[in-house]
Order: sequence, then structure tokens, then C-alpha cells
Amino acid sequence: MENMNNQGKTNKQYEDSARFAGYSIMGMIVLLVIMTLFSNCATTKVDKCCKNSENIIKHYEETSVK
Repeated sequence: MENMNNQGKTNKQYEDSARFAGYSIMGMIVLLVIMTLFSNCATTKVDKCCKNSENIIKHYEETSVK
């Protein structure tokens, strides 16, 4: 019952698991930032979606049930 908090792991195994979890979280954050920067409407490249956004909103407001 001495090592109950670490679920039977040695201190080195516990530290390695914690380090891996930390690297995984940092990797996910970096990937999320990269995906956000290179998405279509978030960059300076303007496509049909961004150009027609006003028309889409106007059409939605006109056709929606009130």
C-alpha cells in the first residue's frame, strides 16, 4: 500500500508518463494554432466564401421563419 497514488508505477515511469502527457498537450495546441492560421477565411487569401458572406447572411435573414 506504499505506492497507491502512482498505481503501481515506479517514480521514473510516473515522471515519463507526465512528461509525455505534457508534450502531447503542447503538440495539440501547436497543431490547433497552425490549422487556424492556414484555414481559408482566416488568412489574407479571400475566396468565394468570404466574398459572399454578406449575401449569405442577407439570404438567411430573408428566408428564415420568424
